[in-house]
Amino acid sequence: MPGLRQPGGHREVVALTASVTLTNYDIGKRFTNRGASGAVTVTLPTPDAVNAGGEIVFGVVADQNFIVTTSDKLVLINDAAADSIAAQTSSEKIGAVFAVWSDGTSWFAENRSVGANTITTTT
Repeated sequence: MPGLRQPGGHREVVALTASVTLTNYDIGKRFTNRGASGAVTVTLPTPDAVNAGGEIVFGVVADQNFIVTTSDKLVLINDAAADSIAAQTSSEKIGAVFAVWSDGTSWFAENRSVGANTITTTT
């Protein structure tokens, strides 16, 4: 049945094949690029009190660039004002997994890849 959630914290998984702008309704979902034939760019909602504590997870299946952007609100190692995080290094895209979570003011990025996937950032 659509929308049915099993015990154990399972979340909705959405395959993106084109670029999209997410909203607060997408908090808690997991996104892949399964089936994409080109780059997919995801724009995060503005961090605010509504999405504080919320997390979004991204996983790369198709050998295409997968980019997550926001406007100077992404915090990662040694950078408190990054614009994007991406899986776009040749031969290191498939299997890349990263997550973002909001504190209401910024999005914090986590690299959850297992292995040698390179996650790149821009400021």
